[in-house]
Amino acid sequence: NDRCFFMRAKKMYLLLAAILLLSCIFSRAQEPFRLHIIANSDGAADQKVKLMVRDAILEYTAEQATACRDKQQAERYMREHLSELEACANQVLAENGFDYTARACLGRFEFPDKTYGDVTYPAGEYDALRLVLGQGDGQNWWCVMFPPLCIVNEEILEQEEVEYTSLAWEWLQSLF
Repeated sequence: NDRCFFMRAKKMYLLLAAILLLSCIFSRAQEPFRLHIIANSDGAADQKVKLMVRDAILEYTAEQATACRDKQQAERYMREHLSELEACANQVLAENGFDYTARACLGRFEFPDKTYGDVTYPAGEYDALRLVLGQGDGQNWWCVMFPPLCIVNEEILEQEEVEYTSLAWEWLQSLF
């Protein structure tokens, strides 16, 4: 009888360990992947070009970012195209007469709270693509690349809730 108890306890511990492991893996997979752009300085021209770089990067990544199924896929895309993303930022800087360049890197960085509609991402460390423009001494801009909240127009998120309907539910209701 003691042997059965220990066998059940052992199975229970293994099951709990497996659940804990899977929950850790799943929660990490659901973590967002961010885009972080740091301006050269707080000067008006540097802040303006930071937003131009942002627009170019978002345009460059829009199709792929919305097609990613998970954070790892988004991060892999950014890693594989890191030099192209840096070149995209550098092209914007050069076209606008700036003599400094951008440096792109992937890493884990500290971010403050951010709310998109009803979804809030708490402050903490998150994986991100970081673009540092020039000296990187200016105000920064960031958003969530996966899920692709950078691409979504924030005005849409601030509108009233969308109401979803079900044809099957409406049909069932019509029967009663």
